[in-house]
Amino acid sequence: MDWIPVFDFLLTLSPIVGYVLMGLGALVTFGIFIDSIIDDKKDKGFMKKILAKPIIGDILNAIKRFSPFNIKE
Repeated sequence: MDWIPVFDFLLTLSPIVGYVLMGLGALVTFGIFIDSIIDDKKDKGFMKKILAKPIIGDILNAIKRFSPFNIKE
């Protein structure tokens, strides 16, 4: 499912929603960064497993685009 239209609608509700999504996007990006640093033998690919889940992975990937650390469009 494409979550981008849902988040675009939520952004129109209040200016605070943008900041909340930015914070959540930063957390997701930070989690992916930490997971890439830690050896998979220790954490068993924690973020890779979560991002591979059908619904939660799609939501996290959509939230990731709001991260202030995201330099790609």
